[in-house]
Amino acid sequence: MFQFDTLGQEIVEELSNLIQEQVLLTDRRGFIQASTDPDRINQFHEGALLSLREKKILHMTEKEVGLLRGVRKGVVLPIIIEGEPIAVLGITGDPKHIHPQAQLILRVTELFIQDAMKRKQKEEKVRELEFFVFDWLTSGKKDVRFRERGAVLGIEVSLYKQVVVIEVMNTEDQFTIDEVDRFMSNQSIHPDLMMIRWGQDKILMLLPEMNQDILKSELEYFLLSIKRRKKISVAAGIGGQTDYFDLSKSFIQAERAANASKKLGRVLFEHELRFELILQSIGESTREEYIQRTVAPLLEDEELLHNLQVWFNENQSMQNTAQKLHIHKNTLSYRLQKVEQLTGLSVSNVHDVLLLYLGIRLLDEMK
Repeated sequence: MFQFDTLGQEIVEELSNLIQEQVLLTDRRGFIQASTDPDRINQFHEGALLSLREKKILHMTEKEVGLLRGVRKGVVLPIIIEGEPIAVLGITGDPKHIHPQAQLILRVTELFIQDAMKRKQKEEKVRELEFFVFDWLTSGKKDVRFRERGAVLGIEVSLYKQVVVIEVMNTEDQFTIDEVDRFMSNQSIHPDLMMIRWGQDKILMLLPEMNQDILKSELEYFLLSIKRRKKISVAAGIGGQTDYFDLSKSFIQAERAANASKKLGRVLFEHELRFELILQSIGESTREEYIQRTVAPLLEDEELLHNLQVWFNENQSMQNTAQKLHIHKNTLSYRLQKVEQLTGLSVSNVHDVLLLYLGIRLLDEMK
């Protein structure tokens, strides 16, 4: 179906710039749906209806202007796609002046519409696939109907065992349908891989059973190609292998791993998560309360907080931390004592050190 409300107006504006004349488009009933003259929209154009019925170019001369409703001097040209007239293009002006260009203008318009309709069909097919995968990963019902629905889309659902989530680091970056299509054409991870958008900032890969070392290696190469082409940074998480009817578990794992991948800066299997697994399981309100009970007193002293973070990063080595901060070890010792005073937690007690470390990590997660 031709979309007059979007494509129609775009066509008339482009053509009016090309030929410097007033341009309009009518539907199959002869009513003007798009025009460079807004006052003519929704008016009946009898000449366009005749052109559509006869499937030929007609000149609107002074005679036709006097006889037909809604007509001005010019040329009307039926737009025929796959043997069927779908609309009429009208160009206002002297018919003798316009006619030499009419066939070329008509051909350009038909090609424009054909391309737009193909894009629309492609987008509809992609969305149908996206909706199917959404149901697959969120609905618990995987009966015969589900498998039949997959078969209609050309998907053998029982083939797929694993999910990979790829996510942009900057939420302002997005993936378009055309980009995902190009990525799919150029990927070398697996010939049966299925790839869709999940929203506009994520890509989901559904994979058959395959060697996990090869998967990680090929995925890293794939991410590198995305970074080079789009000039963006992406994270990637890999869920565990499971049966097709339980693929939602692999998806949840892949999302968890992708979230950790943003922090660690590398492709992650979900089974590699350890401390990150604990961090991600803690709710926002619990995080805030925990921070209040541990490291919150340090928030007003950025230098002290930074010193503690470096101390943890340097595996609690006084010498390495002092060198990193360009301070004397005694100064560092004094500052750690101040940490103890403010928090009530000892930097020499394993239990308290763990509490401080978790508080620091939760702070990092909330940034």
